[in-house]
This record gives sequence, structure tokens and C-alpha cells, in this order.
Amino acid sequence: MKTSAMVLTAAAAWMAGCTPSYRVHVNTFADPNRPVPQGTPVYVTEDPNAGNPILRKQIASKIGGLLQSYGHNPTQTADRADYLLTFEVGFHSSQVVDFTPMYRPFGGFYGGFGTRFSRGGFGYATYVPYVDTVYVHWLRMKLYAKGGTVWSQANVVWLGEAVTGANDPELRQAVNYLLVACIEYFGVDTREWVTMPIKRDDPRILGIAEEPPEETNRR
Repeated sequence: MKTSAMVLTAAAAWMAGCTPSYRVHVNTFADPNRPVPQGTPVYVTEDPNAGNPILRKQIASKIGGLLQSYGHNPTQTADRADYLLTFEVGFHSSQVVDFTPMYRPFGGFYGGFGTRFSRGGFGYATYVPYVDTVYVHWLRMKLYAKGGTVWSQANVVWLGEAVTGANDPELRQAVNYLLVACIEYFGVDTREWVTMPIKRDDPRILGIAEEPPEETNRR
């Protein structure tokens, strides 16, 4: 992804705030002159030079399963497909300043110099700044129509991007939510960034997860 896109995704993921489930930000583009018919044969390609070919193969299999669940027709070989679907996935980290409450055992005080205070119950809370690390997981998918020079940018008929923030760098669980968000808008143009809250017990997640999702806060 380009640097400007990374900045945008980091801001979007962080501004969503911490929640018990994933909040995925998705943005898709579609060529209005070349719509993708329902049930069209699609072949999901794998990058032979991927740093982790095992994970890439697992992701390709998950994409195929999601496409099929939405009524599309994933194929086992490229020669039987009308479209080729590629994907890129990864993460990067950013450091941000957040505040944590420090509660005092006495009340009746509202002010403060250089810190934020709030009154509540029999005491007040002083919000102390600290530096937190946010991991932004991202996914980009491109759908190419076959014909001529297949990998030409002119043959891209749909592009999808999805990002989500987490407090850990583990990609294997986060990618499930990114995939569900992108395939939800497969072949569709969202025209803007859309935020999708996806619960850990979502049937689409359970259908492609290798193991029960971890109890981890996501942004």
C-alpha cells in the first residue's frame, strides 16, 4: 500500500475505538461498465513468491469458501475461470498517545494543571497519558477480467481494501475479518469507507476460522 493509504488506514482503525469485536473499515471500487455477474467463475491466485506460502494458501482457500457462500463460483484452475482474483495482506504498527484513569480516594475536586480530571462517586479520576502500540492489519484484493494481457491494470474490474486495528500483530485471526468485509462487497462499489462491526461468533467467521477466536480487544 502507498504511504498515504497507510496513514489513512491507521487513523481509521484508531478512531474506531476499542471494542470486544472487530471493527473493519472497507472501501471497494467497481467498474460500472463491466459488472461482475453472479455465479461467474473466479480463480483465486496465490503469490508464488510469498514470504509465508502456507498462510497464503490458507487465505486463498478461505476466499474460495466465502465466494461460494455468497453464490459465486470459485474454480480450481485458472483456465476454467472468467476472472482472476489476487490478494495482498499484511500489517504495520503505529504508536499513539492514550489516557488511563488513576482513581483517587477523595472527591470534590474538578480542576488540574496539565491533566484531565472527572468527578465520580467518592473520588475523582486523573487521566494519565501513556503510549500504546496499535497494529493495523490490511487486505487488498483485485479482480481481473481475463482477456488480452490479463494482469493489465485496464483489466481490473473490482478492487477492495479493508483494514482493522488490533493490540497484537497476529495476522491469522485478523485476516478472517478482513476477508469477510471485502467479500461482503465483492463486485460492488461502496463509494466511501464503510465501517463493519463483526462479532467473533459471526457464522461467516466461524465457517473459515481454524480455531475459536481469541478473547482479544480489537479496534
